[in-house]
Amino acid sequence: MAISAKHIMSLILILGLLITLSLDFTVGQIGVDYGRNGGGLPPPSRVVELYNQYGIQRMRIYDTDPETLQAVGGSNIELTVGILNRDLQNIAASPTNADAWVRDNISKYPNVKFRHIVVGNEVSPINGDTSQYVPFVLPAMQNIYNAVSAAGHGGIKVTTAIDTEVLEPSKSYPPEDGEFRSNVAPYLNPIIRFLMDTDAPIFASIYPYFAYINNPQQIDLRYALLDPSFEGVTTPNGVRYQNLYYALLDALYAALERSAASMSLEAATDASGGTKKTEVKGGESGWRTPGGGGHARLESTADDVSNVDNARMYVNNLVQAVKKGSPKRPDQPIETYIFAMFDEDQKPGDEGEKHFGLFTPDGNPKFPVNFN
Repeated sequence: MAISAKHIMSLILILGLLITLSLDFTVGQIGVDYGRNGGGLPPPSRVVELYNQYGIQRMRIYDTDPETLQAVGGSNIELTVGILNRDLQNIAASPTNADAWVRDNISKYPNVKFRHIVVGNEVSPINGDTSQYVPFVLPAMQNIYNAVSAAGHGGIKVTTAIDTEVLEPSKSYPPEDGEFRSNVAPYLNPIIRFLMDTDAPIFASIYPYFAYINNPQQIDLRYALLDPSFEGVTTPNGVRYQNLYYALLDALYAALERSAASMSLEAATDASGGTKKTEVKGGESGWRTPGGGGHARLESTADDVSNVDNARMYVNNLVQAVKKGSPKRPDQPIETYIFAMFDEDQKPGDEGEKHFGLFTPDGNPKFPVNFN
């Protein structure tokens, strides 16, 4: 049967539409953090069902819980796993220990689509809760990287996670002036060099929510909620930031660029002679909903804005915002993980940080989210 030019054009249009639709599920780069420090939470098998039901294609967990790994196995979910801070010293101490960790937690699960291994979470010399782990982060990353490579899992990126507290407060605005604190840079610079050498990203917890409740007098709530109708903020250098997530991200990028420039030419350039650029992935971002109490010293502001409607707006705006790049990386979608799947009432620390969940323990969403 002869095929007319009209039929051929129709087929081309349909093919193009199918490609566009298939890309739409990945261009947003959205995943969800799955923490388990909550009472009455569903088993991992049910959690995987929820990820599939709502089209969430990426999951981050903070350890290598065997039940979760078994539940994720055979699914299409891309998984980021973590090494707990308390385990860093053991892995840093010996390549043999790292080999054993990779054998027991990665190689043992061949049907899991591992994406990253995050070695340590928000370790920092200025954080009293994590500063004791500073000497172990880089050696643990190096040992895990070598173990992963030797085991034939070279496609898994080995990284670590930071937060925006590592930025020098006086240099965080405008974003293009961002730099690391002077007492943090000696810790981070060798890690950044390792990430550049291994072509790995760095995970960063980016929370406009916390930035806003710490400074509500100077930050417009619409800016913090990533409201697409907000006119944005223009820096003295003429760069327009439509939302606070982009601004915090670019402050980190500026700090990374300064770190790279402070190191040797070999570390700061790629094979073509261009500047190496470590990608920042949003390892955590979310908006608190009611529950517990306010944050210390911030009860009034936190309680005023910590509501379901603001959380709904923030999360849905974030899903759309990360499909595009920030002013410093305008053509680079931002892989981002929403914090978190559930509230975690048994999580240690500030009570206000326990109520960022998207779903209730019975599997119902707190508010509608279009993850695509």
